[in-house]
Amino acid sequence: MKKIILILALLVSVSAIAQNTIRYVAARSGLSLREKQDANSTALAKIPFGTKITVEQVLEDRVPVESEGMKGAWVKATYNGKTGFVNDSYLFSWPVPKATVKDLKGYILQLTQPFGTKLIVKRGSRMNIEETGYELRKQLYKNGAEIHEMIGYEYGSTTYFLPDFDLQQGFLLLRMIPEFKEVFGAQETFPTENKTYKKGDIEYMVTVDKQDFGDGNFWMNKITIEYSDGASFEFVMYYDNAQLVVSLSSGL
Repeated sequence: MKKIILILALLVSVSAIAQNTIRYVAARSGLSLREKQDANSTALAKIPFGTKITVEQVLEDRVPVESEGMKGAWVKATYNGKTGFVNDSYLFSWPVPKATVKDLKGYILQLTQPFGTKLIVKRGSRMNIEETGYELRKQLYKNGAEIHEMIGYEYGSTTYFLPDFDLQQGFLLLRMIPEFKEVFGAQETFPTENKTYKKGDIEYMVTVDKQDFGDGNFWMNKITIEYSDGASFEFVMYYDNAQLVVSLSSGL
């Protein structure tokens, strides 16, 4: 069973790319187009952040590559008439966020439009929620994304559902969006181990749920980050049914 799961993790991830597919460069400093499937080989070009490129993935020839804690593979790509190889960890299926995007809702609206009206389920008044009261708002979008907003007594959460993103791509995306600057700093690496650390005076506790197959191979299921800054915050991110789920909640 573990062998089957590992094969699926390697071959049927969101990052697995079909031949002649459009992708967008998600490396802030640009992505090197290499002559060979090797980070030390000659750089044919530097592809700017956000550039749309054509990639070709040959699964039998996948050569693994690791960067910033993320595990990916080299894929063949064409840019400005030059063909070489790029690290697929830094490729998105969707355009990267514009500089004006401040939160994940804004990014979703950059990509698509709401589908139908917002569903609101509530108990009590939003302006005067008691201990047993709450208000839940759900909005579906035309590309399959969803936003769920929950407001309760001294508690609130927002959960996003993003199609065509995996955990690593979600990590890169959230590093670009100010709403999550307290969760993932611009220089932080992809978390793959449980740890506790401090940023300034705030202590963070990271918990990862992963399946370890040995020899450095593993499949990440979920990342949870907890911290307190007056209120208590919990960030959760996991991959489920071909979509990334991101939740940020806070309470007193």
